[in-house]
Amino acid sequence: MERVGLRASPRTTLEALKEALKGVRFPEAKVYFITDWQDRRHQARYALLIHGGKKDLLTPDAFGPAFQGGEEALSELVSLLLDLGARKFYEAVVSPAEMTALLELPPEELVRRINAIANPTDPGIYLKRAA
Repeated sequence: MERVGLRASPRTTLEALKEALKGVRFPEAKVYFITDWQDRRHQARYALLIHGGKKDLLTPDAFGPAFQGGEEALSELVSLLLDLGARKFYEAVVSPAEMTALLELPPEELVRRINAIANPTDPGIYLKRAA
């Protein structure tokens, strides 16, 4: 599993992820948004796991409204993934205290845990709409 990006750095992580996405086979891959809030999306942080499709990628919690520019970066990322052909989107909600420990798990354990708690999600909820 390739770890990409820096915690709390949406733009840096997005740019690094754009490069790392080369070689991922979409639509085979599953895209997991790992978040610490479901009922408070306005303050959520998101990490990203892309599993399958030849290579696995993991970002730290770098996206979402919790970080300056994070909501815009998340929206741009989702648009990019859709353009690349991603069709399998999931969301895994963990407690804020569990987020960091979860992302430090060995790859096999992390994938197993995320797969067990994730539910299908509509990528549209992550797209920022123009006002």
